Amino acid sequence: MLSDRIYDFTQNLMKRMRTNDPYELAEQLGIRLKYDTFDDLKGVYFLVKRCPFIVLSDTLDEVMEKVVLSHEIGHHLLHRHLATNEFQEFSLFDMTSKPEMEANIFAANILLDDDEVCSLARQRYTSEQVARMLKVPHELLLIKMKDMNNRGYGFNLSYVPRADFLGS
Repeated sequence: MLSDRIYDFTQNLMKRMRTNDPYELAEQLGIRLKYDTFDDLKGVYFLVKRCPFIVLSDTLDEVMEKVVLSHEIGHHLLHRHLATNEFQEFSLFDMTSKPEMEANIFAANILLDDDEVCSLARQRYTSEQVARMLKVPHELLLIKMKDMNNRGYGFNLSYVPRADFLGS
């Protein structure tokens, strides 16, 4: 799915569900949320008998938990067709894959508002400062800004966001 279509998809989803809170979205979408201890993963999405599950690492802080949950909801909505087995986990954080980058763009558009990002950028804050103010990882903000540039905004990004920022 093209990034502008992901943006439109997230905007329609938030309007229809009347929220951008990933916990509320998961509940409304019928996704069962669980927690477990992982060595290398922050989260995983899978289906069991057509029932969607997201399991999050129980060691995540509040900010990363919301980011990872949003990312996994992106997999559920954009890539459910890839989870065809009884138990299918995505190769999380292999950011050379299109599904992983799309899930990151989905998460960025769920958690970050275009107008808010623009307003702070116009005030000449650095991207690091904006990320701190919006309580998101810097890489997620850069993914959002790159996506906004693809939709016609003119941010001067000093470097391309690390696509594997959700990795261990």
